[in-house]
Amino acid sequence: MNTKLTVRQAIVWFALYAIGSAYLVLPSIITAVAKQDAWLSIPVSLGFHLLLIPLYTSVARQMKGNSFVNYLRYLFGPLGGMVITAVFILLFPFLEFIMTLRNLGDFVTTSIMPETPYEAIYVLMLVAVYFAIRSGPVVIGRCAEILFFILLALYLFVRLTLLPDTEINNVLPVLEYGMKPVVLASFNFFAFPFLEAILYLFFVQHIPEPKKWRKTVLYSALISGGMYFLMVLQIIAVMSEGVVTNLTYPTYFIDRTISIGEFLQRFEIAVAVFWFVTIFFRLSLLLYVSAQGLADIFRLRRANALLIPLMLIAIAMAHTIWPNTIFIADLNSIWPYYAMMFGIAFPLVLWLAGKIKGPPGSHHLESHKNNP
Repeated sequence: MNTKLTVRQAIVWFALYAIGSAYLVLPSIITAVAKQDAWLSIPVSLGFHLLLIPLYTSVARQMKGNSFVNYLRYLFGPLGGMVITAVFILLFPFLEFIMTLRNLGDFVTTSIMPETPYEAIYVLMLVAVYFAIRSGPVVIGRCAEILFFILLALYLFVRLTLLPDTEINNVLPVLEYGMKPVVLASFNFFAFPFLEAILYLFFVQHIPEPKKWRKTVLYSALISGGMYFLMVLQIIAVMSEGVVTNLTYPTYFIDRTISIGEFLQRFEIAVAVFWFVTIFFRLSLLLYVSAQGLADIFRLRRANALLIPLMLIAIAMAHTIWPNTIFIADLNSIWPYYAMMFGIAFPLVLWLAGKIKGPPGSHHLESHKNNP
């Protein structure tokens, strides 16, 4: 029985991870900056990300198939590696986990079930995430492999259904305000979700060959980037940039306009299901990385013991970290710089430290591995 993620499973899991959360909120954020040229910011940000993939691949190659935490122990010593890993996990993947959970609660209570308590929404999703992670990353990868093609068919169906409502004049004139707004908007998309690719280094144990790991990160970025590109382009072409900018969830709103005769209507619920599935894979990856990393730090035999405590902490902190929608507007202006510390500066430090210290040998790192 295969106990490792295959390349295809990892590709679709990482692609769904990148789509989750940002799929609903990102179009209005980048359109507010780049106006009708927001669709051009997608390939620009994807280009930035592709330039970083060689850096991530070099770090993966230096790890020699070791776990991320053990590699940090090798570079910075037992105490330094433990402290750096703990700070990284708490301030990046676990923080992202809490914010994604809050984003889920906001969307459901705002657009679908306004009288439903946030906690009920959190618990329902986290129960599914808990059992998925207990089953292991391979099971999650298989689920992603199966569901991806169903979700892709749903995605393409929506794109085709909206073609008659597309108005090309809504995306013209191209580059009316120059390239500066496009580049500024691309930073938001680059930071969220592309800079989160640093988290894929936690899966080097499953894909130890650097070439295969690079292929995984590259293909997942191209798939998610391509889907974002078509989606943002069509949303602006159908609704115009002025409407998109003033909507919190333009992706959800546009699907409410779909009507095929009297037969197919209220299609936004099906798209909401699409988003829930991608959120599930996003939360699963973030919680898996957080629990596995902390378990490696404290040398726990099983990371599953940390799942429930981490989920309870996330539920308790969801409204503290993200108090209201006004806070999010301020956060969007600083998040790219915050994410660059973890997605650019941190892997650059790891690469330089690895070059100085040299690759780890089998005698340098203990073969301590946690069960999923």
